[in-house]
Amino acid sequence: AVVSTQSGHYGRAGFEDKTGIIKSATDWGSWYQTIEDITAEILVPLTTKGRDIKIKILPSSLSCSVNGKEVLSGKLFASIVCDESTWTLEDHEDNCRIIRIFLVKGNKTPQSCWTSLLQDKYPADMDTLDKMQKKILQERYQSENPGFDFSQAEVTGNYQNGGPTLS
Repeated sequence: AVVSTQSGHYGRAGFEDKTGIIKSATDWGSWYQTIEDITAEILVPLTTKGRDIKIKILPSSLSCSVNGKEVLSGKLFASIVCDESTWTLEDHEDNCRIIRIFLVKGNKTPQSCWTSLLQDKYPADMDTLDKMQKKILQERYQSENPGFDFSQAEVTGNYQNGGPTLS
């Protein structure tokens, strides 16, 4: 991989703010990822309350229903740490609310880029997946070199599966 960068120091939150989020659209909202976690965002009506939501997070599966209607359910693309995973219900600017499900990846390496949220559902299209892999490689370089700013780095070449092994 070829990477050009500028000097500077940015924490993970600053890095996310500078690089943006690469979302994969679904019929219920979207999902996105970092090296360490997956976030699913489910759009629901403004009248939705926490008691209307049933979410089950297990190491290898996820289910969500709202007012008794299943929104998503199935086997996750890869295992997660369910004790560190959670969800929130928040107001959203588009006159609706949003359920955010935060899943902590069991394998937190650059090679652990998920191609879909569930094993048989919600795959990222090829262009989105390509952007996700590039962003995860940028995130890897940022964590390995905290004194530099990789947020605007141009990534070319071998960036799939976490990029080249550097030793």
